[in-house]
This record gives sequence, C-alpha cells and structure tokens, in this order.
Amino acid sequence: MPTATPRPFYGEFAWAYDYLIPRPVAAECTGIVTTLARRGLALDAAVLDAGCGTGRYALELARLGYRVTGIDCSPELLAEARRAAEGSTTRARFVLGDLLALPAAAACDAVLCRGVLNDFLEDAGRDAVLRSFAGALRAGGVLLLDVRDWEATAAMRSRQPEAMRQVQTPRGPLAFRTVTRLDAATQRIVIAETHVLATAAGEREAHFEFTMRCWSRGELAGRLDRAGFAAIEYATDYAAGTAGRADRIVAVATKRTG
Repeated sequence: MPTATPRPFYGEFAWAYDYLIPRPVAAECTGIVTTLARRGLALDAAVLDAGCGTGRYALELARLGYRVTGIDCSPELLAEARRAAEGSTTRARFVLGDLLALPAAAACDAVLCRGVLNDFLEDAGRDAVLRSFAGALRAGGVLLLDVRDWEATAAMRSRQPEAMRQVQTPRGPLAFRTVTRLDAATQRIVIAETHVLATAAGEREAHFEFTMRCWSRGELAGRLDRAGFAAIEYATDYAAGTAGRADRIVAVATKRTG
C-alpha cells in the first residue's frame, strides 16, 4: 500500500489532479461499457470503482447507466468527486474505504480498478487485494483493471526519466515535475514529484517521493487465478484509438462460479 505520508496528489493538491493528468474519460468509458457488455453485464449493473480518485470515471459510467459506487482512501480526492457529483445530473455514490477491507457481500456485478494496484509493493498485498475484489463480486462478476507493465515502463522511463507539465488553474499557474529511477531487480520505479503553484501571495511547493512496483502478464495471470478469476483477456488500453497508455496492461477477468 502507499506510504503513510500523504502524497500531495492525494492530499493538498487533490484539486489539481484532473488538470495535470488529463485522460480521454468518455472514450475509455465507452470501451469499458463494450468490455463489460461482452462479459454479459447490462447497463444497470452495480459497478465498484476501486480507487476512484476524483470520480470522473465513476460519474461518466453512471451517466451511461450503471449503478456506481466509488471508493478511495483519500478524503481530499473524495471531496473533489463529491463536488463534481453535485454539478452533475448523473448519480454515483462515493465512500471512504480501504480496498483490502471491502465488504465480502458478493454484491457487485463489476469492479473497475485503474492504476491503483501498482501501489501494492509486496506479494501478500497483491494477492490480498485481488481476493478482496473477488469477495465483493458475485459469481460470474467481472474485474477490469490496468497496471504498469514493467518492460514497457522501464523502456519508456530509461529514454525519458524526467517529465514536466505546466497548466493554468483557477488558483494560478501550476507546474508539475517528475523524475523516475528504475530498480530492475525488484521491477520497481521510484518517483520524485514536485508541485509548484504560483499565486499572488507567492509560490507554494510540495515535494514527495514514492515507489511503485510494476507487473507482468505472467504475474497478473497467476495472481488472478489464485484469487478465483478465469477467462483473462489483455489489452493495452480500455478503448481502441486512445493514446498514451503503451506502458500499461489492461486486463479483464470473470469470477469463477464454482
């Protein structure tokens, strides 16, 4: 799990997440709908967005017709999600919670988990979170997720270990810088990130360093199988034609019925 010290993106700069990490949400959610439909789920299915962040995927999936609950461990990110929900005509529910402690009620038709599994560094945690997802799903329910692929991530970060983005926000110009170090022995990446917000009162800075552990298809397949999932399919993104996810593994699997 993430370190106990709050990452600025999940705390004081939670409001800036969507400015700095733009995603083709509508296109990806259209792809998610297609994938879930292929697994037999109707548009009124109960979907858990595990690690929902600012809620943009949960709200779009709710707009498309799903009954969506978003769960996250960051109160600040959930506050952004709830603010977005207030300004939306769609309905999604947002709750504070731990992915390792989901109710084992087998009440969900689908679980969506985007990116969060990279924060589980140890084998035991990786197995536990997938078992937690299985417990929340009904038999025949669908798990759809993405993780960082080690080989693709290592290749990309070796070529470009540093990245910088500058955006205009309602609170002032915001610069975001990341520097990545690779640990090939453990398939981990160590990321140092810096936020700098320029305001009339001066600059506000936040620095943070954290570790992610990447995945491979082989590891993912083995852990999904042990957690009770089958019929695994892979892709590099949620929707055809969307760009910028060449370092990801997107996987869909179904909870075994027996």
